[in-house]
Amino acid sequence: MTYHVKTALLALATALPTHALADWNGAYAGFSLGSTVTNELSGEDDGSSVTYEADPSAALGIFSGYTVQNDDFVFGGEGVFQLAPDAEFEISGRKITVDLDIFDLKGRVGYAVNNILFYGVAGVSRISVDEVRANGFNFGVGADYDLGNNIVIGAEYLARRATVEEDEDDDVALDTLALRTAYRF
Repeated sequence: MTYHVKTALLALATALPTHALADWNGAYAGFSLGSTVTNELSGEDDGSSVTYEADPSAALGIFSGYTVQNDDFVFGGEGVFQLAPDAEFEISGRKITVDLDIFDLKGRVGYAVNNILFYGVAGVSRISVDEVRANGFNFGVGADYDLGNNIVIGAEYLARRATVEEDEDDDVALDTLALRTAYRF
């Protein structure tokens, strides 16, 4: 009987690795395809508070970064450029279509389990529409899966909160959900 218990414990111990199988050290670059989930512009119009919401639109992006792994913990930084074309706002009964240019710089802290990296991010964002710019911060969560051969796929939810430069009464809330793929160097 004790032979079976020892065998079962040994099998369980070898089946559950104690550390990450993937190596998350180094540089990476890739692209993302997602959607704006929340897109709001709030401010004052003739002395009263107003909020304009946009319909969800596609968000296409490129990114690159660098990570360092210490045991199962992963730390790093990332730069992202996204374009959300044809975002539609309804203002005073008429639809306005704009292209949103989004630039994010963010730090990443994560925990690796087998070939999966679960992480959180925080950083700064700049959202531009033509000559109008909004600066603020971002925060979010994500997960990456190492497919092997230096290919990584993942998903990330990122929330941005920014204030328009020209009018500090106007705020922008822009959240995106993106599927990502990257090549690790």
